[in-house]
Amino acid sequence: MFYRWRPLQSAFRASFAHARRRPQLLLPRRSYAQRLDADDSVLTSEWHRRLLSWKTLGLFAIPLAAFALGTWQVQRLKWKLALLDDINDRMHRRPIPLPLRVTADEIDRNEYRRVLVHGTFDHAAEMLVGPRAMEGEPGFIVITPLVREDGSRVLINRGWIRRDLRDQKLRPDSLPADPVTLVAFVRKPPRQNSFTPMSNPQDNDWFSIDLPRMARFSHSQEVLLDAIQPESVSSLLHDSRLGIPIGSPLQVDIRNNHLQYLITWYVLGVFTSAMLIYKLRKPPTAAARVKRMRDRAGRFL
Repeated sequence: MFYRWRPLQSAFRASFAHARRRPQLLLPRRSYAQRLDADDSVLTSEWHRRLLSWKTLGLFAIPLAAFALGTWQVQRLKWKLALLDDINDRMHRRPIPLPLRVTADEIDRNEYRRVLVHGTFDHAAEMLVGPRAMEGEPGFIVITPLVREDGSRVLINRGWIRRDLRDQKLRPDSLPADPVTLVAFVRKPPRQNSFTPMSNPQDNDWFSIDLPRMARFSHSQEVLLDAIQPESVSSLLHDSRLGIPIGSPLQVDIRNNHLQYLITWYVLGVFTSAMLIYKLRKPPTAAARVKRMRDRAGRFL
């Protein structure tokens, strides 16, 4: 009885074997060169997709921003150098008499300009700003109103004294009663720091040069002049010992770090550009990779 089913089994096995061989007929084997070309096309498409991604655009923004900031610092450096030249030129011009009534426009026009001012100090309205240190020694800045010929007042930054000479009785030589003629230069008031405590005029506790409040307290014009210190070292030592305020030097300390800033930004731009070029470089072809692998293998054989 089983022999009747044998032809059917043989036909079924033949058809099943034919079905298993059919995919091999539809997908012929590719050559080695064809497989390399297919790998190159996949790598190229992935590289193009990586070039057009949002991540790549974000990486492009870093060197562009660095170069833009470096160029901005170049402009800032030119502006700062021109400003320092202008200030140096103003400070070394011949002193001019200070008008009796000083306006804001004259202060802007003559800032850092040396002026001659004549009058009598009102030591009763003296204001001490501090503490301020000079070469590590604590002290105070002495601000005194100067009464001029017409009765108007301007504020004079006479300079620095030691902390132990705060009391006027300990420094009688620093309290001239006769009229004086000073050589000073015009200064705008420094900016207020939000971390500095509030001053107390009633107790003569001034923590910063608050020009509007000082002018109201001493009934003076809102004009601040910095007395110029003598250039002799012996005069400085003599004044410091007697409690005579040491005036401001004939120079202005304005920071100019724009050269360091522009170098930093340009170096950062070059470094990030090199990283971006390395990361987005086109991948080598499959043939080049095979050749490189063969070369490396040949070194060890």
